Amino acid sequence: MDALVRRDWDVTVLTRDPARAADFRARGVKIVVGDVTVPRFREAMSRADVVFHIAGWLELGIRDAARMFEVNLTGTGNVLSMARKENVGRVVYTSTAGVIAGATTDRPATESSPVRVALNDPYVRSKVQAHELAMKEMNAGLPLTIVLPAAVFGPHDTGQLGRSLALIARGKLPRLPKGFGTNTWTHSADIAEGHFLAATVGRPGQQYLLGDRVLPMVDFYRKAAEAVGVPPPTVSVPMGIAQIAARFSEAGAWFAGRTPLLSRSALNLAAVDLVVDASKARRELGWNPPPLDSRIRETMDWFSVTYRDRRTPLPRKPSGPSR
Repeated sequence: MDALVRRDWDVTVLTRDPARAADFRARGVKIVVGDVTVPRFREAMSRADVVFHIAGWLELGIRDAARMFEVNLTGTGNVLSMARKENVGRVVYTSTAGVIAGATTDRPATESSPVRVALNDPYVRSKVQAHELAMKEMNAGLPLTIVLPAAVFGPHDTGQLGRSLALIARGKLPRLPKGFGTNTWTHSADIAEGHFLAATVGRPGQQYLLGDRVLPMVDFYRKAAEAVGVPPPTVSVPMGIAQIAARFSEAGAWFAGRTPLLSRSALNLAAVDLVVDASKARRELGWNPPPLDSRIRETMDWFSVTYRDRRTPLPRKPSGPSR
């Protein structure tokens, strides 16, 4: 949204909870209360020149698979179908590079890589099916451009990565499990810029991978620790032990009715390599993120300021999907 507001775009946001979007309204953004699973926002859609469909539920290890598919698959179908009916001039859909996960440093993924389910988890399966649905709409003539972000980091992250970075900022993440893979890392602001470029420079009918720097996950955590001057976590926990801890976390979350702090699916996905080649976005869109090390320092400065007081609760994702 920042990438649009600072360019003086007239921005409207669809949200289920207007209270969570109060800061948007203060910045001149119009708020429409609605839900992608209940397509009753046609009037707002009819006024749009460009639609960014970024809504989704990113959560691993959940048991409510039906709800996950309702948000990520049915919701995507609703938005794209309505955009077609209302003759929206441009649509940008946020997929994920995870739909082509399993790519390694010697064989990085490109936009022509085959789509595959890298993990039997409701989130992964729902995003793969939503991506395939978007491809069908695009091939049927909808003026749609698909962006596929790889690993995203940045301030305000309330997911598992954000919690880990907050712990690092406190010097409280001493150990990591063995067996983590390699990913392609990009700051959230640069992902947002990629979306803007996809809408304004990119071509309808095209896909663009957004992934800046290839780095093993343990090296990313090491750089994060160095940015705040704390010892980096050591890779010393057997993955089997981590999986047992995740099982207990899932069980406790199930009884408490909340999101688990650690899930077995999250560990399994962290072990999958996701190396992408974003040459197409750099060449066709002019996408050129700042150096990754400076982005990590910016991010860790925010986490350090926000969570250095150990009385401050660690980031925790709100229960349920954002749709």
